[in-house]
Amino acid sequence: MNEKTSPTRRSSLIFAAIATVVAVAWALLSHDRTTGAAMAMPMTHYMELLSVQQPWNLLLFMAVPVVLAETLAITELVILLNRNAPAWVHSLSRWAGLVAGPVMIGITVHLLIHAVGPLTSKGLWRGPADVIAVLAYLLGAIPMVGITLVETGLLGRDDHARRRLHVTFVAIFLVVAHIAMIFGMLDPAVMGHEAQPMQHSPSAPASTPMDHSGHHMP
Repeated sequence: MNEKTSPTRRSSLIFAAIATVVAVAWALLSHDRTTGAAMAMPMTHYMELLSVQQPWNLLLFMAVPVVLAETLAITELVILLNRNAPAWVHSLSRWAGLVAGPVMIGITVHLLIHAVGPLTSKGLWRGPADVIAVLAYLLGAIPMVGITLVETGLLGRDDHARRRLHVTFVAIFLVVAHIAMIFGMLDPAVMGHEAQPMQHSPSAPASTPMDHSGHHMP
């Protein structure tokens, strides 16, 4: 790392650290975003998460991560295909990478507290498709955090190594995100889940009735 790039790396690291603290604070202090009125049809918790508290959950849990990933993928292609790519392309890629990790950390912490924990402790998973969809979604945080670490200079020995890691992490995120989408859109019954006639949301009072389809986001 030369003297010219050192201040940039340092400022990137500071920004990423602050953004991560803010994201985790939101995850811990925000009201439970996994509850709400869901459609009366069989669905995984992944799909139910996106369908409740519209349009905010769709924007927060789907649009933001996907837009960040696609921004990273597109700018990466431009940079790889054009060594003289405009400075704004490099800047856009860098800032998207710095934001991606903290965003996914915040989302992951929130879902672990309000969804994964209650679902696991109360045995409310809706079969293998449900588990695969949610697990794949949460695994997307790993490559996103990796991208942020690359942008802060904590990963990668040189520019070539950092570029390789950057591309690899983007590819991994796109793979796990699509796995989450595919299994998340699947009817849980296809993989053997039998819906119960009545359940209670793990994060709601026991007196709150579920709809008769038994599909309500915890």
